Amino acid sequence: MASEAADPLEWLKERLNAAVRACCSNAERRIGYGNLRHEYSQWRRDSECPTNIAIIYETPGGSTTQLNITYEPQTKRFSYLSADLEHRVESADPAQVLRMIEDHLRGIPEKRERQLQMQIDLWVEQGLSRSELFAQLNRLLQAEFLGGRITTQELQKGIQYAIRRYTQARQ
Repeated sequence: MASEAADPLEWLKERLNAAVRACCSNAERRIGYGNLRHEYSQWRRDSECPTNIAIIYETPGGSTTQLNITYEPQTKRFSYLSADLEHRVESADPAQVLRMIEDHLRGIPEKRERQLQMQIDLWVEQGLSRSELFAQLNRLLQAEFLGGRITTQELQKGIQYAIRRYTQARQ
């Protein structure tokens, strides 16, 4: 495997950089992935110097999510929380870590859609009128905070969902 020949951290960084670029290839995609970004940081712990990889994005309305992976250069092992957030996963295989990250990245648009639907549900429960619902969605489309903004496709789905929810609430 190619990942075994290279330094595991450098191998992962190269592919992670490409994956994030692919998700943010234009402004609409960048918004649709919640202003996805990542950063690498190192910190000293006695004689050790682990690297933290942070992958950060927002959902509509501005809630921030962060995925963290730690790499220990002495052991050449990565560690991160499992998808269910119940236990710590350790691996020496950067390809396994990359698969986990890519699975998470693929899920961002769906997570953003669920968050938007939850926000619409809240607005309906608060008794907002149909025009007030649309005004709130329009505010999300034009929000200054890039990660809290929605795409035109998310707006369309949000309007369809809002109409269904508004109709159900009035029956």
